Amino acid sequence: MMLRNQPLDARAAWSQQPLSGHRQYPRPSPALLIALLIWLSCEPAWGTNGLNLIGSGGISSALAGADTAVATDFTAMNTNPAGMAQIRGEHAGLAMGVLLPQMHLRGGSNLPGGSNDKDGENAPLVIPNAGYIRHVTGTPLTLGIGFFSIGGTSSDFRDLKTTLGTTDKTSAQLRHYKLTPSVAYEVTDRLSVGAALAISYSDVSLAVLPNSLTGFETTGTCNRANGVNPPGTCPWALGFTPKYGLMYKLNDMITLGLAYTSSVHLPFDNGQITVNQGTGIGKVTYDAKMIGFKWADDLSAGVAFRPNKDLLIAFKFQWINWDAALNNVVINLTNGNNAAKPTDRIILQYQWRDQYVMAAGLTYDVTDRLNVRAAYNYGNNPVPKHTVDPTSANIVEHHLAGGAAYKLTPTLKLEGVFTYSPMNSVTYDSARYGNNTTLDVGGSEFFLTLSYWPL
Repeated sequence: MMLRNQPLDARAAWSQQPLSGHRQYPRPSPALLIALLIWLSCEPAWGTNGLNLIGSGGISSALAGADTAVATDFTAMNTNPAGMAQIRGEHAGLAMGVLLPQMHLRGGSNLPGGSNDKDGENAPLVIPNAGYIRHVTGTPLTLGIGFFSIGGTSSDFRDLKTTLGTTDKTSAQLRHYKLTPSVAYEVTDRLSVGAALAISYSDVSLAVLPNSLTGFETTGTCNRANGVNPPGTCPWALGFTPKYGLMYKLNDMITLGLAYTSSVHLPFDNGQITVNQGTGIGKVTYDAKMIGFKWADDLSAGVAFRPNKDLLIAFKFQWINWDAALNNVVINLTNGNNAAKPTDRIILQYQWRDQYVMAAGLTYDVTDRLNVRAAYNYGNNPVPKHTVDPTSANIVEHHLAGGAAYKLTPTLKLEGVFTYSPMNSVTYDSARYGNNTTLDVGGSEFFLTLSYWPL
């Protein structure tokens, strides 16, 4: 049984009251939102605070994630479910995001075929989020259900020169979604608590120099989840990922929030991996099961200030426990289609560090219909230099966001947010791509959110 120990080169706030003097508009069907969610759920996601997206559309993206103490739309289910208690009546929302990752790999001073200087060939990534919230009239309960893109990673490099003298490819595609039945309880007119009892779904595809000795890739009908088709033979996993929160209104100006998300073990199974076993054996296809991969738990605390009715300022501090989630991940390979090598094992060394995230944002009502937003998010790079790789490229640290929201009708609001992540660079000595290899990662993201508030 072969043991590979090289590091893997992957790895509003705005008044919710309708405008007066307008007739009531037709109510969109929640069933339509659910149908759209199912159709969109096969698209990939990308993470910016480690594997986690910094926002999920609406106020969450507008504040660059600084919404632990803010609850004005359906995204509260994904950030602090206690905030749902602040939403009266009904509310539904659908957010669609497009992320444009930018990557570049250069260097490799000791490569036999010359150094690398390659742009990543990443396609734009579509990010869906949606939710429905309803207050139970005459009770302190508010119920909701949502679908959220939590995060992931995506990279795609081709025609890379390697230390083995080959020209090869490397890529990774990891996506993580949650279905979140949620409940909030208003303990007093100042204090609320809540829980999102989320079911997680995740799948992954990898290609690490599959045409070179000991290289491998997910195969069969695994399609890297780029289309609307199911992931086929990509390894996938389900898990239970509850999120708990509380929100306390200190006074009319200040609100405090606290939220905790539990970790989830994702034992990726039901996949196929083909390994290049070299001369005399060739490529062997195995059934694959990945163990030891967890999505990290996290704890966030936030505060929101409303100095006047038009201005909201919000802050968040978050701890993400990547150190306990992503260490060494083992892929057990069985039922190989060559009797000379029926089993194998791959060890992926991540050894990520904890991440500390700080975010700040503000929104301002320019008119009764128009609101503008701006925000900043910082999270330290959790990937240590000795395990950084094109397939573990979640190294971005800074994020700038800006946007606006406009009331189209008394019941419909359209929001747009643009987020820019400047390039972050890490230079390291790679066992695969040579000494003094530099990985540059950045990108941009755009979210459109349509929110519905019945009269």
